[in-house]
Amino acid sequence: MFPESYAVLVVGDPGAGMFEFCCYLGATYLKAGGKVVFLEANTSPHRVRKQMLEFGVDATEHEEDRSLMLIDARTLPSAQDRDPSALGVGDVSSLSEIFEVVTGGIEKVGGKPVSTIIDSLTPLYMHHDSSAMGQFFRDLTTMARYNGPMTAVVHKGILDEDQIALLASIADGLLEMVVDENFRRFVRIKHLKGTKVTPKWVPFEFERGETEREGTVLIWSHHSGKRAESEESEM
Repeated sequence: MFPESYAVLVVGDPGAGMFEFCCYLGATYLKAGGKVVFLEANTSPHRVRKQMLEFGVDATEHEEDRSLMLIDARTLPSAQDRDPSALGVGDVSSLSEIFEVVTGGIEKVGGKPVSTIIDSLTPLYMHHDSSAMGQFFRDLTTMARYNGPMTAVVHKGILDEDQIALLASIADGLLEMVVDENFRRFVRIKHLKGTKVTPKWVPFEFERGETEREGTVLIWSHHSGKRAESEESEM
């Protein structure tokens, strides 16, 4: 979906569907025969598998054939519910260890090209300041440009504008997602390095596909909604 050597930052409201988008993206890469490293810092690997299944991909099968590596950057090593099938991070507050586990995951799926997905960077700000997170994200983008595309998520309203602006200045692309007062979702590509884009808000939703094998699909509208137009004048 994104250029092979690009690092794209996804910024959105809580509830805008960013977790679903990450799982959809991973499922799309796997359906196309690609390899995926999926770092989850918000929820469990089990929920990632369940959501990917909604998109028509059995994540367990891809874990078994080493085309998918899930990384648990949320659960403490001592927790009884730690997922034995996912790569674990010994110290979830250590950025250097998280980076090493991600690079290890890339090696385990057989190296480049591999798509890296990070859901999300937001919880890591509990342990680190903007400077440390900026350097961490810069290291991740450097790695991504060598191995394949990377998509990383952050939450608007939880991080401040300066924190997000620093990450956006490092990324090759910026995608924004919002949800309005009527729970309608909108998305726009605000910036994509080397590509001319029209940063226009368009509605999107996840809907059941025509076949069971297809699963749930992402539907992008070709026209903007009223909420989207008013948001564009505000942002």
